[in-house]
Amino acid sequence: MSTIVKTAINPYQDQEFLERAFLRLCEIRRTIQELQKEEETIREWAQFYAEEYLLNGEKAGIFEVNGQTVSISLNYRKVYQYPDELVRLEEELKRKKKESELNGTAKLVAVNRYLVFKF
Repeated sequence: MSTIVKTAINPYQDQEFLERAFLRLCEIRRTIQELQKEEETIREWAQFYAEEYLLNGEKAGIFEVNGQTVSISLNYRKVYQYPDELVRLEEELKRKKKESELNGTAKLVAVNRYLVFKF
């Protein structure tokens, strides 16, 4: 009986694998951006349709959409305009945070890396 030993390849050492991953990420990000633009265009119409024709005054419902079961609910996000005093305090806090970062009194706890794609 012979034993076949499989060696695990470290993907960080396989340049072709890494290149394929990078190219695929580019494709995915491009598709996401295109879909987000389309979503912005049709969101209001789809929301109106869901409210008027699917939910009919209800707050939520379960529907079949293109053969898939989908739970749809109508949620609200409140938007407030705060008094000038609070806006000034918020701006002062942002300024103080930035000063703290610059003078070293703020403790750096992490640095996150990420790629930015612009198409």
